[in-house]
Amino acid sequence: MISSTRRVIIWSLASSTLVLAPACAQAQQAKVDTSVSVTGAGSSFMANYVEQCKADVKKSLGVNVTYQASGSGAGRSGFISKTTDFAGSDVPFSAAEAKQLKDPYVYIPLIAGGVAVLYKVPGAGELQLSGPTLAKIFSGKVAKWNDPIIVKENPKAKLPKETIRVIVRSDSSGTSAVASAYLDAAGGGEWKKGVTSTFPVPAGVGIAQKGSDGVANYIGGNQGNFSIGFAETSYAAERKLSTVKVINASGAAVSPTAAAVTSALADAKANADGTLVLNFATEKADAYPISTTSYIIARTKMDAKKAGVLQAFLTYSVGPCQQKAAGLGYAPLPQSLITSGTASIAKIKS
Repeated sequence: MISSTRRVIIWSLASSTLVLAPACAQAQQAKVDTSVSVTGAGSSFMANYVEQCKADVKKSLGVNVTYQASGSGAGRSGFISKTTDFAGSDVPFSAAEAKQLKDPYVYIPLIAGGVAVLYKVPGAGELQLSGPTLAKIFSGKVAKWNDPIIVKENPKAKLPKETIRVIVRSDSSGTSAVASAYLDAAGGGEWKKGVTSTFPVPAGVGIAQKGSDGVANYIGGNQGNFSIGFAETSYAAERKLSTVKVINASGAAVSPTAAAVTSALADAKANADGTLVLNFATEKADAYPISTTSYIIARTKMDAKKAGVLQAFLTYSVGPCQQKAAGLGYAPLPQSLITSGTASIAKIKS
């Protein structure tokens, strides 16, 4: 018998191919101008997925897309100042940012995934941690790996008395916004920093690194012993780093697998603009609680040739490329987001 979670994934992939393959064929028939390129910047969360999709459309359609993983905050800023054609962001515009925008725009859900808790504790083995414990670690309240709170949740682990090195993002980041939102919602009141795109560096134990790439490189490197940090699951998969099983509100310890992310997103609420209100305190036993969706932000009015290139890229990325998501450390979009994303892509016009 196929589980409900697996049915969601299978239906998502099948539907994305059936619905969007004709659109991809139409883009091909329209003979997209391959002399034109579109540029984007922003979310590092989606970077590995974007690289795969843009390489595919370059090979099949000759479509040219460039993307700089500069962080969600920088991506939104570049979009506002019109230095890029599109932005990647893990969170929507703030009210203050939205006021600066003069042109109409759309959010296009691109990919889903977990924000993994990466760690490197030699000899400890597999670890599981709850929201309140993670809140204490990332705020610096728990500073030793053999603290009784961590030992209680990991009675079989060999935990050293070493100081915990907390590795955080130094840049404005959607990943940091998602991680802090999770700690705020599921930290049992232990997190006092609120939701922020610039993650606070805990005094005495914190080390800031540029981008998720920097966080993953630090933890995976020779200097990374006894460290912990947040980064996208795709970085953990790419670098073969250990990830914490997060104890969700049901009491189950869950890894950031594609199925667990899809289950968590099914418990989110959709806004009219296609963005999601995430439920970090989900009580679904099979859900990974630190799960999110990353968005492409595009203007609905742009140069005709660029509009064609961007539509071709997005049509493939929201469609057939979803089948490569799990292999890259992501989760395919639920069908509801594929549908809303397809409708938003159609709004991009000259």
